Amino acid sequence: MSAELAKAVIVKELLNRDEKFEDVFTEFDDIPLGAASVAQVHRAVLSEKYGGPREVAIKIQRPSIESKLMSDIANLKAITKPLKEADALPLDYYTVFVELEKQLADEFDFVAEAVAMDRIYNTITRSPDGITPVDSPVVTPRPVPGLVSKRVLVMDYLQG
Repeated sequence: MSAELAKAVIVKELLNRDEKFEDVFTEFDDIPLGAASVAQVHRAVLSEKYGGPREVAIKIQRPSIESKLMSDIANLKAITKPLKEADALPLDYYTVFVELEKQLADEFDFVAEAVAMDRIYNTITRSPDGITPVDSPVVTPRPVPGLVSKRVLVMDYLQG
């Protein structure tokens, strides 16, 4: 996905009507840090209005990827359903694709991912009794409140 398209997704998903991209981010690296089939990640710097200057990583879901992948899975299920009882196949592929469909649904929801990130942080920064705060044994990125949607997740940028 081009940097222009990535920015357009961010604008559509996160910004208020009266905001411009530059109101939220003072820097944005056009070249992604990484890219995969569902999303890509860019480094950016938040504006003062959003707690900056603060380096962040922005995970941006590719437009229409959810419908494309789920359509592919639906086609695979349709092809394999008649073969469900075939003894010639070593595996029940239909059941595999049904399970894959369930698991993939979670991959497309960045709000759920942000909740999971917070849950992990809260778990590792509490003593076993769950009450006493402790230093985290590892560094974990935290989502930036107010800058998370189903398709865009702004989080701490961790070097390395």
